[in-house]
Amino acid sequence: MDSSKHTPVDGFYTAYFSGVAGTSFGMFVFKEGVVVGADVGGGRYDGEFALTADGTHVEAKIRFTLPVGNQSITGMSAEAEPISIEVPLRLPIEFNRNDVHRIETPLGPINAKFDKMRGA
Repeated sequence: MDSSKHTPVDGFYTAYFSGVAGTSFGMFVFKEGVVVGADVGGGRYDGEFALTADGTHVEAKIRFTLPVGNQSITGMSAEAEPISIEVPLRLPIEFNRNDVHRIETPLGPINAKFDKMRGA
């Protein structure tokens, strides 16, 4: 993924998540092809993103890491060692318009709503 140029997605976001085992809240920064974030459940996010060739979607590969002692909103617990998974993500370019997006993860599906707080 090309991380050398500024995109209209670049910015600071809040995210609201729900899954079969609960809800969570997170903060993310999308900037020049890099996405990083954290949520209140102790999860950390680190990855890359790019716009599709036609400019209508954002595609990302994000590594989600859940530290020992925490439980994800999908119900999985990190009991003896951290959980670390890669989550592929494809969202419309204007994913922050109060739409709820279903995200399929290796731990189970979640619903996410993003709100752009400001540009980067």
